[in-house]
Amino acid sequence: MMKLIVCTVIVLFKVINAAEKNDTFKTPEYIIPCYKSDPEINKCLQHTFNHLRPYLLTGIKDIDVPSIDPLKIDRLLMENGQGAFRIRALFHNVTASGGSNYTINKIKADVINYNIELGFKLPRVEIKGKYEVNGNVLLFPVRSKGDFWAIFLDVDAAARIFGKEFQDKDNTRYMKIEKLLIDFRLQKSRFRVRDNINHGNIIGEAMNQFLNNNANEIIAEMKPAANAAIAKHFKAFLNGAFLKLPLKVWLPDA
Repeated sequence: MMKLIVCTVIVLFKVINAAEKNDTFKTPEYIIPCYKSDPEINKCLQHTFNHLRPYLLTGIKDIDVPSIDPLKIDRLLMENGQGAFRIRALFHNVTASGGSNYTINKIKADVINYNIELGFKLPRVEIKGKYEVNGNVLLFPVRSKGDFWAIFLDVDAAARIFGKEFQDKDNTRYMKIEKLLIDFRLQKSRFRVRDNINHGNIIGEAMNQFLNNNANEIIAEMKPAANAAIAKHFKAFLNGAFLKLPLKVWLPDA
């Protein structure tokens, strides 16, 4: 009798374990699987990323991905130590709107080595939050702190994902992002700050005028620092999702 009970428990354990594994590899509705062997895998991945848009708008609870529209960023640090704008800029309590209107227009994937290049467009992005800036603009020391608003129009962006395979304790395989590179180009931009240090005086107004009159030059100078800061944030954001999606879910023949 005891032997029968033990055998029954073992069988039940195997059934439950198999059910859990099947559930682990179940394809959710927000994923369109692609195959490494597909000669048109770039088109498939492009379709998959664009298919994600409505789900990213509301957030994907089962992999802990929050809504990207608006996207909340607690803290973003940019440091530029060279050129005419030597600035340390800290942005916090940032809200970005417009991210869900992205269109992936190009993908080049090396799925053997888990490297993916993406090109995408955003028609309009609005950002607001708090800022603290210290440094030098041209030869003048700058210290400013307060609220900021920015609008970016017709954003062309590119991202390069360098990943590697990762196995958890259950030998389930995932892709982990080791490095993320980001670049962008803007057609138009508009800035507004409310400087709480110089608010209501000529310095605060002069800063707003300077930002908008020299937007292209400021963006060009700060772009490397901005790219690095944004890439650091989104590397953590994307890894949070990829490390909850087994490779078998989105690359079944991996």
